[in-house]
Amino acid sequence: MPKKRYTPLKSFILGVMSTIPKPMSGYELISLAKEWRYDHYIKATNASFYYTLKQLEREGLVKEVGSKQEGNRPEQIIYKLLNKGKKEFQKQISYSLNQVQEIYFDIDAATPFILLFGVVKGKQCILDSIEKQINERKKMFQHADEGERLVESHYLYKLSPFYILPLKHWRFHNEAEIKWLEYFREIVLRIGNFGEQYSKVIKKMITKTQD
Repeated sequence: MPKKRYTPLKSFILGVMSTIPKPMSGYELISLAKEWRYDHYIKATNASFYYTLKQLEREGLVKEVGSKQEGNRPEQIIYKLLNKGKKEFQKQISYSLNQVQEIYFDIDAATPFILLFGVVKGKQCILDSIEKQINERKKMFQHADEGERLVESHYLYKLSPFYILPLKHWRFHNEAEIKWLEYFREIVLRIGNFGEQYSKVIKKMITKTQD
């Protein structure tokens, strides 16, 4: 299994160029990515596409084969996928399918200390933050719904239903995050007085270190 030496955007570009057997420009790749709602599962700007294509060229996975210009648009460099790029994409697909991805969330480093935070900032401050996160995540579903409708109406979806998988993956993770936030809220509400509870924790910790 290869080491992870690529980004999701690299995999996406190699995947598109492997699927559509013709030389393509960065502009064409960006247009397809938007059509397939890539912004739901890949964080990338237009500049990132062009930069990544140059990286792939340096790595010998794609090759510049010409250029074209349409109207007043800037000149577009055309790239061809090389055999090495096709093989690399197959390795990356295999890696992704077999990798058990570890899950880390920044907030998890802070939550063990919520009791102390509540003593300092107050219980309501925590509840307000949780409620805000839940509401923001629920709003995100509107964006996902729109993406799913567009993908399901696309002619390629009827031939390959796998195009919907990234959006479903995102949806299920967002639903899980909301459930976790609701559980978080339940624990906060269960604790009556944060100050009293924190005092008990400190006394227990001191006693434990003295044993």
